[in-house]
Amino acid sequence: MTDERPLICKTGELFTRDTVHQSAEGLDVSSSRGFALHDRRLLYDDVQLVTLHTDRGIWYLVLTGLFGATLIALAIFIVALDTDAWPVALPIFLFGLPAMLAFLFRLAVGRETVTIHGRRSKAILRFGGRKKRKARAVYGQVCSLVRRAQSTNPAATPPPATPVLEPPQE
Repeated sequence: MTDERPLICKTGELFTRDTVHQSAEGLDVSSSRGFALHDRRLLYDDVQLVTLHTDRGIWYLVLTGLFGATLIALAIFIVALDTDAWPVALPIFLFGLPAMLAFLFRLAVGRETVTIHGRRSKAILRFGGRKKRKARAVYGQVCSLVRRAQSTNPAATPPPATPVLEPPQE
């Protein structure tokens, strides 16, 4: 069975996996948190706000930074105690190096996040690494689809404002 809906974003975090597909009426968000699966639909008519911003992820930075710095510091400490113990310190250093590089990369580049707020639900699309262009393209595409859907639906447009009466001048 193939899915004909275009895939917009696929995100994986520590305990969650999210996929967002585009449909004619809105966005279909499939989330798996642990063993529970949640499917929800965010209709273009219900969208109230779409934002694009850069996020660093504080818990990611804290955990990778502490893990990498601890292992690298331990390896340096072992070599400082005895320079002949470098074969013992080398694997510890090599385990800490990727975590430290991931920490520095996320700190420098960050990740782009497109957040789509609806009346009843919210979709968060995260683009990590160097996918800034794709995030901007998805943001522009979602904004144009929302604008098109809300301009053709007269129920979604607010009623015209009533004129404000000025107080009588004396």
